[in-house]
Amino acid sequence: MSRNWTQMAAHAIGTTGAVGALRNPAATGQRLETIQFLRAIAVFFVVVSHAGHEVADLLAGAAATFDEKKFPGDFGVDLFFVISGFIMVHVSRDAFGKTGAAADFMLRRIVRIVPLYWLMTTAMIAIVLAMPGSVDTATSDPRHWLASYLFVPFARASDGLMRPVLGLGWSLQYEMLFYALFALGLFLPRRWAIGAVLAQLVAVLLVARQFAGVSSVAAFFSHPIMLEFAGGIVLGSLFVSGRTLPAWFCALSIATGIVLLFAAPSFSPDVDRLRHLHYGAPAFLIVAGAILSPGAGNRAMSPAMVELGEASYSIYLTHPFLLGAMALVADRLDLVGRIPLPNFAASFLAASIVASAVLGYGVHVALDRRLTGIARAWLMPRRRAA
Repeated sequence: MSRNWTQMAAHAIGTTGAVGALRNPAATGQRLETIQFLRAIAVFFVVVSHAGHEVADLLAGAAATFDEKKFPGDFGVDLFFVISGFIMVHVSRDAFGKTGAAADFMLRRIVRIVPLYWLMTTAMIAIVLAMPGSVDTATSDPRHWLASYLFVPFARASDGLMRPVLGLGWSLQYEMLFYALFALGLFLPRRWAIGAVLAQLVAVLLVARQFAGVSSVAAFFSHPIMLEFAGGIVLGSLFVSGRTLPAWFCALSIATGIVLLFAAPSFSPDVDRLRHLHYGAPAFLIVAGAILSPGAGNRAMSPAMVELGEASYSIYLTHPFLLGAMALVADRLDLVGRIPLPNFAASFLAASIVASAVLGYGVHVALDRRLTGIARAWLMPRRRAA
């Protein structure tokens, strides 16, 4: 595996929780392909970010430098969070205020998120036990394992970061809290629920900040990145209400978001504290421009990108294993010493994108769908019976 996963886990993305086929407001049976396209973009920002970290790590051993932060790959998680807020409103648009809607919502989120995440977490624990020291940011502490399975933030012994065994699962910890807050909103009619969920997000953030000095869990949830879910909720509410913006305004919104993104400072602890501005604001502008333009609900996108968007959760969870293996092979074969450094960096990044897409899509089709189907078949009848 990679020789240093600390930064990799710290910048991991995704989102990850915003998954599954989407339906347009007219219930035509078509997927909301614009969102799937954005999800594919988001996950490949993540892959490039992590691949860049591996390249920087490998070149450091060759006394060379590689600035992995010239590309704002960390933006991927912020894009996922805005998308997640949007999707939760979109898929629940007819469920607000209905009896049992909150329980059904949480059960469906668990069915969709937990099986593959638990499997990948178990795989990481197995690697830690089989090859001690190979993953220096994952520990053999059973308390850490349990917290990881339960989506509870836990400080790693190696560096003190609040990260689960599978480091990039930190984003799912935010997702699960968001799902719980959103489920509470489903007890209300939509006209009241949207404001209630937004208020809950702000309240959790303020309360967490009050206790951040005495609780590491509170400190974790005090990050304003949670406000990106709120941005997605606002966009989802506008979309399901049939609101659109002029095409020229949407194009300007997307262009502004891209300019702001690439004008942002290189990722650092200081930038991370303000990532809701540096990355969250561009994500909001890009999603807004893409989804509020006329005809966005029925717009056809690249079939390949749509399929990769469908598989983005699997790509997200599996690519760290692949990149770690690729870095290990490159190190053992001394490819840095055999290939000119610019060629090596470009080849490694390109191979990472292609291989991550192939592996993630294969896992999505052959494993993730089946796990989700099994969990749904086992849990849903019990929910209906209850």
